[in-house]
Amino acid sequence: DELTDKYLYQIRFNRTKWQLTDSITLDLNEVLDLEAIDYCNEIIYFLSESSSRLLKTNGSGTTEYIVIDFSEEDPSTWGNAGWEGLAADCENNILYLVKERQPRKIFRVNLSTRQVEDKFNIPENESNDFSDAKFENGFLYLIERNGNFITKVNPKSHEVIEKVSYRETCSHVQGKLFEPYAYGMAEGLLLTLNEIWLTLDNNHLNVSDYALKQYGMNGNSPVILKFKRPNGF
Repeated sequence: DELTDKYLYQIRFNRTKWQLTDSITLDLNEVLDLEAIDYCNEIIYFLSESSSRLLKTNGSGTTEYIVIDFSEEDPSTWGNAGWEGLAADCENNILYLVKERQPRKIFRVNLSTRQVEDKFNIPENESNDFSDAKFENGFLYLIERNGNFITKVNPKSHEVIEKVSYRETCSHVQGKLFEPYAYGMAEGLLLTLNEIWLTLDNNHLNVSDYALKQYGMNGNSPVILKFKRPNGF
């Protein structure tokens, strides 16, 4: 989400090697603050928080704005509390757009009509913010960032099905992974069959003494965390 970065990157990896294999230069003149991305039917969708815009590209770099009718809502007034997550339900041509905080909110958008079909929140029992989201098998998965939870939600009934905590890793009582920082850092979510991946945006902070001793981490680069996915989650 660097403001000067207008590239989307493709990375291939196995257990021992990561390789940048391709990149796309977005043909946009505006300053971007990319906060969310998902892929559906050969189209890449992404959100820019600074401009409050939803965009798409077919992979060539040619980019199109998608204008959504938000009625009484005005995303351009949200500032740094705006778009933070995006999840695609490809089968039903639906996007879930996630507003970060003050207040946090989820918008269900029909891509065929470009209308908001629903907007909702879930109880703020552990956190007052969202970051990324993913849709899988009829369920919406959300990062509740400051609470250190990944939350599984039925997006039709708005029911919270299950929560998984990653607090023991990222916000242990003996120290966070990066310090000093008062808030959660999880920004990206990826689900595989057996794993949950989280990306942390450390804002160039150095690793903590705890992270150095516990995990052998060093430096000030962002990290990707991989967790075993619980059965049924």
